Amino acid sequence: MIKNLLLPLVCLLVGVVAGYALRGNSSGQQKKLMRSASGKNTTTGNTPAASAISGMPTDEAASRSGSSLTYQIKELLVDFDARSALKAAKKLSVEELQSALSLLASMPKSQDRDSLRQQLYAAWAATDPNAAWKAALADPLDKNTGLLLAAVAGALAKTNPAAAIELAMSLGMGGKRSSVMNWVFIEWAKVDVSAAIAYANAHPEQPVEGYLFSQGLSRLAEKDPLKAANLAIAFKDNFKRSGLLSSLMGTWVDRDPAAALKWAQSQSNPQLREDATAAAVGAWAKAEPAAALAFVQTIDDAETRSSAFKKAWGDWFKNNPEAATAYVATIKDEKLLEGISFHFGYNTEGLSPKERAALLARLPEGKTKEGIYRTLTDNHIRKGQFNEALVMLNTMPDSRDRDRNIAQLGQTWAKTDMAAATAWLKLQPDSTDRDLALTGYASALARTDPLAAINWVKSIPDQKLRQGALVNIASSWSRADPTKAAAWINGAAGFSKSEKQMIQTYTKLSGDYIFNVPTVGARR
Repeated sequence: MIKNLLLPLVCLLVGVVAGYALRGNSSGQQKKLMRSASGKNTTTGNTPAASAISGMPTDEAASRSGSSLTYQIKELLVDFDARSALKAAKKLSVEELQSALSLLASMPKSQDRDSLRQQLYAAWAATDPNAAWKAALADPLDKNTGLLLAAVAGALAKTNPAAAIELAMSLGMGGKRSSVMNWVFIEWAKVDVSAAIAYANAHPEQPVEGYLFSQGLSRLAEKDPLKAANLAIAFKDNFKRSGLLSSLMGTWVDRDPAAALKWAQSQSNPQLREDATAAAVGAWAKAEPAAALAFVQTIDDAETRSSAFKKAWGDWFKNNPEAATAYVATIKDEKLLEGISFHFGYNTEGLSPKERAALLARLPEGKTKEGIYRTLTDNHIRKGQFNEALVMLNTMPDSRDRDRNIAQLGQTWAKTDMAAATAWLKLQPDSTDRDLALTGYASALARTDPLAAINWVKSIPDQKLRQGALVNIASSWSRADPTKAAAWINGAAGFSKSEKQMIQTYTKLSGDYIFNVPTVGARR
């Protein structure tokens, strides 16, 4: 057993950020607005502001017009709603849009203010996309994010997606172009998801993410789920296809689960059938998890059955961990349960140790439970939660995976806090667990003090374990100081030819991991 000690606890947001635009032009634009309101500018027609004050003296009309626009902008910022803001913005003339942008630039920065500026740019793009694009390019606070450019390109994509893509590509490499391109496909998919997906499939060189089509496909699924599903499986990329199927199957299964499952299982391509069935069963399981999982067990194809089970059970566990765990305890087919450890580990990260332990207690002993323990231990070690990892390790039976986790704990702890790891090791009783932790600890120590690491490892009585630990030290040392390490490896270390070849292989591998899990000769 490893002795427990108290230790110190050691997907894309599309944000809303905009900038101060057209500040230098504010005065000139305001004059244009005044001229428009007084009827002197005939190119913009009668605006709401101008109509409201017709018959007044010119100066007074201009003043009232400016005040009316200011009032309207402030009103839009009260309980801001993007859709309502865009609808109001589309009623403004180009000159009023420019003036509104200037007015907003002088107001205190806020999320709603910046969101409104995006809607103003989108409305401007509907009238004159080229001018709106140039203005957004010049906007100082859109220099890095590209959100205003995205608003312009997205508006253009609804009527001329090819031109919108051309504008996006003109930005050159970088995150700004990616943001703009993403918004182009989101807006295009809302209008014509079939064409947007066809373009993405025809241009695999452009990294267009699958989630960009989710909203468009979901809208289509409400009217024609079969067409939407066939569009989703048109993606060759497994990840994109699975994500899109999952998002739209909820709509179809709510309406007609039998039709959705029949379509999924009618796919002749095994991978498509597996993805589609998993998505359909997963959607069904949200309402009737036990029935969905019972259906899964009737599926003949083993891969499809396994994939559908993991998807459906994972969704159930996320919403009702107690019921989902109790269900697993009734399944005798361990092959079917392979892979659920990820869902258990990921979806219990927000639970307390006591709650997690209560769930684990409901599971029968066997490979499934061991896999869950292994996943949870990995998570604790990765986060530096060594006490929690030790608790898990002390409940696991001896296995190759447990040996690896103990060695990994020793290495990760030493990298995180060498002094604490050293003090802990000194207190450990003489055991195989202590020696396994020492192999990982020594691998980390070898980066800075290889001779000290070697001296530590010499205390391991198990010859197989000790030799494996020395191989790891040699690999770590070779990455840190190849010349001195080579002298030791070819001299005093006494490595065999095969061990030297192993060291060369591990030295070339990237990352700082224990590639060679030492083999235990005899446990003690």
